[in-house]
Amino acid sequence: MIERTIVGEDGSAKSNVALVWALGRAAFRRGSIVLVRIVDDTIMTGDYFVTERTIDAARVALDSRLADVRRRHPGLTIRSELVQGDPSTELARFSESTSLLVVGTRKRSGSRLRYAWSVGTRLATKATGPVAIIPEGDLSTSADVVVGVDGSVGSMAAVQFAAAEAAHSGGVLRAIHAWQEPLAWQDAYAPGDEFLSSLEDSHRQLLDDSLMAVAARYPDLVIDRQLVHGTPAWALLDAAKDAGLLVVGNDGLSGVSRFLLGSVSHTVVLNIVSPTIVVRHDTDT
Repeated sequence: MIERTIVGEDGSAKSNVALVWALGRAAFRRGSIVLVRIVDDTIMTGDYFVTERTIDAARVALDSRLADVRRRHPGLTIRSELVQGDPSTELARFSESTSLLVVGTRKRSGSRLRYAWSVGTRLATKATGPVAIIPEGDLSTSADVVVGVDGSVGSMAAVQFAAAEAAHSGGVLRAIHAWQEPLAWQDAYAPGDEFLSSLEDSHRQLLDDSLMAVAARYPDLVIDRQLVHGTPAWALLDAAKDAGLLVVGNDGLSGVSRFLLGSVSHTVVLNIVSPTIVVRHDTDT
């Protein structure tokens, strides 16, 4: 269960979108909100370097932001913290399995490589709890939640998280499982219709099995099961265009792999089209 929401706040348009989304979500749930402003001391140029005046200005701006948010949302428990350091590293320190980290991101345009090491992408690999990445632009009013299903432990955590979100928002849980034929490794091999039909049935069974627990836990939740013939990431992105939220899983690997997102999650984040939450396998729901 998410008990605390941490919002990365820097006064920019993208952080404002993240805050608006977090406040809207908090209106339907219990828990506190923490506005965290990071004074980035990792960038030193001729135009920017951290001084006591820089820190004081950031503190004044954050206090003003906090007072404004508290005035507009008197029913919420909201506080703030000012931290100095690398944004993704410092924000990740606030992450727990029972907290939700929320950051904004710019609209995607041009090469996606420029977003590969964005704060949101790095947070999704460093954080120990779920991370919400909110793109600039008009937020959808839809309450529907899209979730990727593939049977992995990360996917199962994502399904649990997405079901809870849909149950709170009153929307439909749209569970997407994408499948493809196995690649031909021999020129003479060509899957027949009977084999493909059997393969599709197996994938449908995987989808149904993955949703049994949430269907039992949330008997009133409407679940739209979608078996899609195609690539997982693009099937999810297509489904998320008109949804209020997309949830994908991260298996939470260790070692060097701990700092990499899975290919599906990475593609989704780089091509983000709607508010997206990356959920680790050990997130509490």
